[in-house]
Amino acid sequence: MTTRLRKNKKKCGHVSAGHGRIGKHRKLPGGRGNAGGMRHHRILFDKYHPDFIGKVGMRYFHRLRNKFRCPIVMFFKSV
Repeated sequence: MTTRLRKNKKKCGHVSAGHGRIGKHRKLPGGRGNAGGMRHHRILFDKYHPDFIGKVGMRYFHRLRNKFRCPIVMFFKSV
């Protein structure tokens, strides 16, 4: 898009460029990503992602992935 077609061109010279003087247009007012899930975004997290926060299941310390590997072997194939 060329510069002359941008909406911001009309705002040139106006102080706050349509974002308001009081609640200013700041970069990330709510934080980045999932910030505030336990604080200021708690209601939305509880409403739309109820299982996002909390612990589930038992802890398994020093789990070795290869310890319980058991590949399936087909015995019923006759030669």
